[in-house]
Amino acid sequence: MKTKQDIQLELLHEFDEICIDNNLKYSLVGINSLNAYLNNTIRDASRIVAVGMAQGDIDKFCQIVEKQNNSNRYVEGIFNNPDFLPVYVTYGNRNTTDFHMVAFNRNNHHGIHIRLYPIFKRETLDGETVIGWDSRLSKERKFRKFSSKRIENNKFWYMKAGFGVLNFVYKKTGGVQRYYNKVKNNMAIDKWEDIQNYSKVRFINKTVSSQHFIDLQRVDVDGIEVNLPKDSDAFFSEIYGEDFREIRIKPKPARKRAIVDTEIGYEQILSETQPILKEIRSTHEELVWGRRKVSHEKETVNKVWNLVKMTGKELEYEQFFEENIDRLLTYDLDDEQEFEELYEELEPVIRSLNRFSKFGMTFPIEPKSKDLIYRVLIKLEKQNLIDKIEEISKKEYFVE
Repeated sequence: MKTKQDIQLELLHEFDEICIDNNLKYSLVGINSLNAYLNNTIRDASRIVAVGMAQGDIDKFCQIVEKQNNSNRYVEGIFNNPDFLPVYVTYGNRNTTDFHMVAFNRNNHHGIHIRLYPIFKRETLDGETVIGWDSRLSKERKFRKFSSKRIENNKFWYMKAGFGVLNFVYKKTGGVQRYYNKVKNNMAIDKWEDIQNYSKVRFINKTVSSQHFIDLQRVDVDGIEVNLPKDSDAFFSEIYGEDFREIRIKPKPARKRAIVDTEIGYEQILSETQPILKEIRSTHEELVWGRRKVSHEKETVNKVWNLVKMTGKELEYEQFFEENIDRLLTYDLDDEQEFEELYEELEPVIRSLNRFSKFGMTFPIEPKSKDLIYRVLIKLEKQNLIDKIEEISKKEYFVE
């Protein structure tokens, strides 16, 4: 029986042949690329198999695969699935299965696959940082992630309906295509040779010098040849440090609640297990909702308890100032020794004010004492605490 890594190697070999035949450039990237370089294998790591390409080459590869019309293979990304969230593209095997029973996304395909990551602009030749995920695009990415949530439990029908409306309006107004185009225009590099128009580039979550991608070398990995940067020592040193050869690439633990099968396709498994999967997700949603409710109740209890403690401090300090304010007002704040003595007496009050302000709470202090505390805080250059107390004082805590 084949392993998941066997399937990934088959896909990687097919991918490499298509790239050679069509003059498409790529490099293996990610932790598996280090494994491939150091150990000439990816079998022992159980990691994602990823390649970095220019966006234009990714588009060409996808067009080639779709034209082949091979019923055993698929490519998937935002370009053919509006609910697909990542920026990478997957090239996968339809006759296999790899998905999480609970964290089930809206992808159309759930087979064992390899990932095609676009190489993004990061820094111009003049040293200017390229801001790809600007504020608006970042917010849109968060919106897409939020609105694409799957809700299975009928108890939360209102949430399911809400997400449905959000997605319908977003797609109907062309939001998906605008988002995809903006990601490509802001960040993507169209041609492999255009990588050298930038001093630094980014893939996955790594930023490296573009010089690494000028020349490539062929490296044997589990009996097939793949591309890596020609000066791989420099490439991996920049990413992982000079001691990259000492890194131990540990196998990734098997994912809990994941279904992985190298012989049965995901369409068959999903079809046969749909009622069970629906029940699992529905139960999980109830558990999550229950945890959030308990967490909210605990937070409420903590707030009440803090309020009780703050009220106790308020009564304690009210008596303290009633007995000592006249004496405290005789201290000269400009005299260093007297200021230190005054601060020593007021420190417990100031500490309490600071502590409760972090919970969004404060307690009233009669005007003379409050003015003295504020003058001490100003002397200590703690105007921010005064501002916080004043801001909180405007809020109401009790409703009759």
